[in-house]
Amino acid sequence: MPACCSWSDVLQYETNKVTRIQSMNYGTIKWLLHVIVFSYVSFALVSDKLYQRKESVISSVHTKVKGIAEVTENVTEGGVLKSLHSVFDTADYTFPLQGNSFFVMTNFLKSEGQEQKRCPEYPRRGAQCDSNKDCKEGWMDPQSKGIQTGKCIPYDDKNKKEKTCEVFAWCPTEEGKEAPRPALLRSAENFTVLIKNNIDFPGHNYTTRNILPDTGILCTFHKIHNPQCPIFRLGDIFQEAGENFSEVAVQGGIMGIEIYWDCNLDSWSHHCYPRYSFRRLDDKYTNESLVPGYNFRYAKYYKENNVEKRTLIKAYGIRFDILVFGTGGKFDIIQLVVYIGSTLSYFGLATVFIDLLINTYSSAFCRSSVYPYCTCCEPCAVNEYYYRKKCESVVEPKRTLKYVSFVDEPYIRMVDQQLLGKSLQVVKGQEVPTW
Repeated sequence: MPACCSWSDVLQYETNKVTRIQSMNYGTIKWLLHVIVFSYVSFALVSDKLYQRKESVISSVHTKVKGIAEVTENVTEGGVLKSLHSVFDTADYTFPLQGNSFFVMTNFLKSEGQEQKRCPEYPRRGAQCDSNKDCKEGWMDPQSKGIQTGKCIPYDDKNKKEKTCEVFAWCPTEEGKEAPRPALLRSAENFTVLIKNNIDFPGHNYTTRNILPDTGILCTFHKIHNPQCPIFRLGDIFQEAGENFSEVAVQGGIMGIEIYWDCNLDSWSHHCYPRYSFRRLDDKYTNESLVPGYNFRYAKYYKENNVEKRTLIKAYGIRFDILVFGTGGKFDIIQLVVYIGSTLSYFGLATVFIDLLINTYSSAFCRSSVYPYCTCCEPCAVNEYYYRKKCESVVEPKRTLKYVSFVDEPYIRMVDQQLLGKSLQVVKGQEVPTW
């Protein structure tokens, strides 16, 4: 581009010179590549709906669990083992959790009749002792159930040799029993949960929910026969995830319920329904020493003879995490124009590929001494012709010198060739003696 010295230099337009090659082979390659690019661009535009402006979903979830379970517990009263039958309803086995989660108890351990007093701690590593020297008064071990008093006493009257540190705690302290097997509430797999999921796309001013107007209240979710029903049987959730409910119910676990919304909000092809999937989220291969499953403790307090007591319950169960994600898209002319503009450059691939063929298989290859008589090089002569028409070779100018002599000067001047753009009268050059 020339330097801008006047308005005539500024007010001008430059364009590229195009060489048109009349060739059946290269023309076929060009249109074949154009058809491939056009097919790909059109397929991506329609299948991925790249003409839409998309927005992430905003949602809220509410759940209701229903079901009745009969539980049989083995308890000891007066040294006699008895079976205690009880009925558990929703208030007994469900607990409110924060966020989009709910918990269903499937197994439990009870420590009944606890009250605050002094008693021996349950035998465990770090709590056993031989004398009072092994127990430190006021010591609070994170693994302990209370505060040590500094005394070493027998754990029970039957075994005087087994001693532990005395603690001030809720006594008798919790025993380190294993979870009952099979699970006490193994029938919980027949419980059902209703999931209410409201979603919103504020950018598109669109709100809906997963409960359709024609949904029956007695339906049950089935992946094929009833995929839009919002009522799920817990056993079916585990079956869809490839897990065994009875095994997980013993020590508990975490199950994910995924709700995916892929919404097309265009009026001519409106579609906005949820798709459900399930997966187990906790590590079922965890070593026994690393506390597998899912459990927590809670207590029920009461008074007996004006003494505050409690029943400590270690609850095992399934925590269900409801994960909602998805997008909603609607036609937007700006998105369409941006996509078309970004894909126009793909059509230049044909030009790049054909130029590569011409430049690669030009006469430089054909004249190689390796194939001096190869007939396959005959098309290369055509490429050489195209290459000469398309490209112009420019040799870099070499630095040369000129000598200038004036009649009124006793010497000659050595002048650089690059300075000859000026008048010879103003070019000084280097004086060279004539002798």
